[in-house]
Amino acid sequence: MAQELGVTIVPLHVIFGDVSYREGIDITAEEFYEMLVKSRQLPTTSAPSVGDFQEVYQRLLEEGHSIVSIHLSGKLSATVRMAQAAADSLKQPGRIAVVDSQSLSLGIVFAIVEAAAAARAGAGLEEVKAAAESVPGRLEILFMLDTLEYVRRGGRIGRAQAYLGTILRIKPILAVREGELYPVERVRTRAQGVERIIQAGVRHQNVKLAGVGHSTTPDEAELIRERLAMAFPHTQVVVVRFGPVLGAHGGPGIVGIGVMKGR
Repeated sequence: MAQELGVTIVPLHVIFGDVSYREGIDITAEEFYEMLVKSRQLPTTSAPSVGDFQEVYQRLLEEGHSIVSIHLSGKLSATVRMAQAAADSLKQPGRIAVVDSQSLSLGIVFAIVEAAAAARAGAGLEEVKAAAESVPGRLEILFMLDTLEYVRRGGRIGRAQAYLGTILRIKPILAVREGELYPVERVRTRAQGVERIIQAGVRHQNVKLAGVGHSTTPDEAELIRERLAMAFPHTQVVVVRFGPVLGAHGGPGIVGIGVMKGR
């Protein structure tokens, strides 16, 4: 999709022990989830460095491009701050615009799709930036974790709460709102959770773009895509794979949807 849209990706990093991997370059999603299940040590993640962004920005500027740089929510990652620092260091006013998507995964995809469409229509840098920044107010992102174990191992909830959740087969449904994660509901079974997020998605009207994300369940994602496609027959429904960085925090079995309304 990035290639089709003419988008350059600056990858985040996922770290196992002393080895750092660039997402999508040094490690595939398949390799990551296999390592995640087998590893006793929880991987960590890191944003690209200022130097990573400087290198890419400089190359694109030298090729004659202006840049709209769209990133993971600043409340969830330092990525957008690194990007802004790199942009400021290059002293190219009016040629680089950094955008906080206020989202993750599918939300970033939708912002990029809107920005790319504006660019292809001949919009200038500020108009392309505005197209990306219009997305958060038109967007709903919901996803379900299959297990609380990886959240516990990452220190985000206590051992007792994770143990109780596992015993009760509780699966949390989370939403992305104003760049942060919010708990929406807890369900007992995976099937129940999938149905809840589908129903939350199909209730929307004036839908311009919809999508399904998954980490390790492509068949399930395809079933969800079919349900959304039935509800929105004139809307593109994309399917994306949650990569290593998101998987490091949520574990395998994550599934989610995104629905973006038209303006």
